[in-house]
Amino acid sequence: MKRRGIGRVAMSVIFLVASLVWSEEVKPLTVEERLQQLEGEVKALRKANQELRQQFGLDGKPGLAVVKPAGREPVLALGGLLQAQADFLDKGDSRFKSANDRFYLRRARVNATGKFLDEFDFRIELELAGTLSESANLRAQMTDGFINWNHFEFANIKVGQFKTPFGFEQLYSDPKLFTIERSLVNDVLTLGRAVGAQLGGTLLDKRITYAAGIFNGTLVNFNYNDNDQFTIVDRVSVTPWRGKLFGQEGQWTLGANYFYSDDVAATNMSAELSFTKKQFAGIRHGCGADLQFHLGPFDLWAEYLGAEFRPDDRKPDDRFHTDGWYVLGGYFVVPKKLQAIVKYETFDPRRYEDGNSTDTWTFGLNYYIKGDDLKLQLNYLLVDANGEPDNRSKLLLRLQAIF
Repeated sequence: MKRRGIGRVAMSVIFLVASLVWSEEVKPLTVEERLQQLEGEVKALRKANQELRQQFGLDGKPGLAVVKPAGREPVLALGGLLQAQADFLDKGDSRFKSANDRFYLRRARVNATGKFLDEFDFRIELELAGTLSESANLRAQMTDGFINWNHFEFANIKVGQFKTPFGFEQLYSDPKLFTIERSLVNDVLTLGRAVGAQLGGTLLDKRITYAAGIFNGTLVNFNYNDNDQFTIVDRVSVTPWRGKLFGQEGQWTLGANYFYSDDVAATNMSAELSFTKKQFAGIRHGCGADLQFHLGPFDLWAEYLGAEFRPDDRKPDDRFHTDGWYVLGGYFVVPKKLQAIVKYETFDPRRYEDGNSTDTWTFGLNYYIKGDDLKLQLNYLLVDANGEPDNRSKLLLRLQAIF
């Protein structure tokens, strides 16, 4: 591809020189005719140069390789994500298994996205490292793998494995999060990715966004369902205001979501909920509400999530509620470069039992070397958890690259 592109430019230059020589020998041209001819050749050279830049991704997103596809799709884009991370000091919350200082890869991903027939888009992404747990083996697995029919902006149909529409922070893109890790309640109560089908879209100039889907109750990377019932997940978000205030661009968005599942052996349940082998049999359903406010350099997020679990073959008193919430504020101290973050969160695995909640303060700095494509993050956590010393400290560092 590269040789053909260079050859094209070289042939244009040769043609330009030859045409000028030929014009001198065959027929004298006026100055105006020569200028017109030169302008035409310069336009041809510019067009060839632009085609080369597009082929090699020089006019697109930095670090994004665009290759010529083997099928009939017009564009196939290859990319990826690397997050090198380290943590120090105390243990932190239940997601951290020890207080050992360490370096590790938080996420290492490669992906391919593309379009087909101007009405379909698709994405496949492989995760090579992606957990906080201490593991002796890293194995590749799929995160995303879906086909989306996008003919109507208000009614996209997506089929495959992707994020279920429950929990704002869970749905927010991993490399664009303001904090290094999500809140504990999001990691415990949201459903993450699952195999299923979803109808979603935007309405009224993107002021309303909705998604409604059915998924296997076995969740991520399981190619079967635990029974013939599906997990139902719905979400809607509304933007009541978008405009300028005090000379700054701003937006206010409200969201709500719900899920319901009747399970025989739901998997990937958090150890925080004290289920044996991380499985659950019974009925579980949850709801959530969230708010996002943006004004110039300032951002405010708030979210509440709650769920009820009703295990099978047990007394009604064995059902329990779990919930949590967080509030996050961010401010760009240096525009588009240095952002300060403060976040408070709380999670209660058994709402009606005293003394078992986890409360965390997070103080952070984000340095955007080249936007989210190359970013350095620092988070200092103060954690109070049941059965642990108060105000345990945790220091997290991350260097991120999107390629």
